[in-house]
Amino acid sequence: MSVTSKSADRPSPDATDANNINSVETVADELYSLLAAGDSESIAQEFDIGIHNETHDFDNHLKVAIREGLDPSSSLAELADKTAVDDSLDKMPESRFSELTNDRDYRAVVRMLFALLHTPQLYHQRAVQRKRLEWLTRGVIAVDATNLELTRSVVVSDEFVGDDEHVYEIDTDDGGLELHCAARVDGEHKHPLGTTVTEGETHESPQFNHLSDDVEVFADLDSVIWVFDRGYTRYRRFCEIKYSDDDFVTLLQSNARLDVLDTFQNVEVTNEDGTRQIRDEQIELAETGEQFRRIVLETPDGEEIQYLTTLASSAYDPIDVISIYTLRTMIEILFREFKQYLNVENFHSKSLNGVLFELFCALIGYVLVEWLRQRHPIKGGVARAIQKARTHWNETLTSFG
Repeated sequence: MSVTSKSADRPSPDATDANNINSVETVADELYSLLAAGDSESIAQEFDIGIHNETHDFDNHLKVAIREGLDPSSSLAELADKTAVDDSLDKMPESRFSELTNDRDYRAVVRMLFALLHTPQLYHQRAVQRKRLEWLTRGVIAVDATNLELTRSVVVSDEFVGDDEHVYEIDTDDGGLELHCAARVDGEHKHPLGTTVTEGETHESPQFNHLSDDVEVFADLDSVIWVFDRGYTRYRRFCEIKYSDDDFVTLLQSNARLDVLDTFQNVEVTNEDGTRQIRDEQIELAETGEQFRRIVLETPDGEEIQYLTTLASSAYDPIDVISIYTLRTMIEILFREFKQYLNVENFHSKSLNGVLFELFCALIGYVLVEWLRQRHPIKGGVARAIQKARTHWNETLTSFG
């Protein structure tokens, strides 16, 4: 089972008018205001959901699930109680939330996530954010995966299995789900740009192409630098990136067969850990017959870390390359934030469709908080922003920051 989204289904950056968002009174209203730019009504019509029911339409269902992703309830009864006193939501009984979440096509939420990522507001946010490496002018995209544990068994129904397969369950001890993500990590804010979901223990590497397709459609990304760990090692992929407009930095497998063709330079780096040697070489990977650049860093304990890259030695010195790869840790922080501050594991739904509906609503919530945090800066990062949003949900914006 693999869940992906199609690039062709996503809007161009020109699909949404860059209208100013009207001033609003509460934290919740401000957070939800970006949803108008995603046009939930058109998405509901596209998937034929929530257009015949004024009380529990798709827009309200989406908002309820987003709040649940940001501020998890211990039960559906508690969730229903929240909606009863939330000025930004229509009341939704627990049975109705369960029914809608399990029955409505989760792809509508995926569509909304990508519609938001392509709004002029988020294009602007990515353009004006402070760079982590001030000298770097290119976008850096990190790719990685994280496991999501399931607290209950999940039914994988007909729409997820082939004609020759049977409906089955993913039990709590079956490895959970695997969330694969591509995120922009060169700026102050971490921006998820593409996601896929597979069953747990699925190998990471095959998902790279799906994530690459997600990233490719962003008009503000041209000639990016990909950073990924050894889990995405495929020599054919290295060659494909080499002959594209993009570049990559990754860690080289210790048992890689190669020939050293030339040495660009040897560098000594001295810091509080002592003096370390860096070798900058041109190599040929035996399995490909193609030439790449290898940077070998000697660690304080005498071991060596090998970086493989297509970045030109004339434009990026060895320390630059290592610094760019270090940005990959931002996606690990992103996953940690997902797990610590969002509801991405303890789902209410018992069907895979419902679980994915809740999961992608939580991811939308993260995107909305990051956007809110830039518009109304506060100290403490994402964790503080989510905590304040929970605490001051129905209060005025002045209480947020």
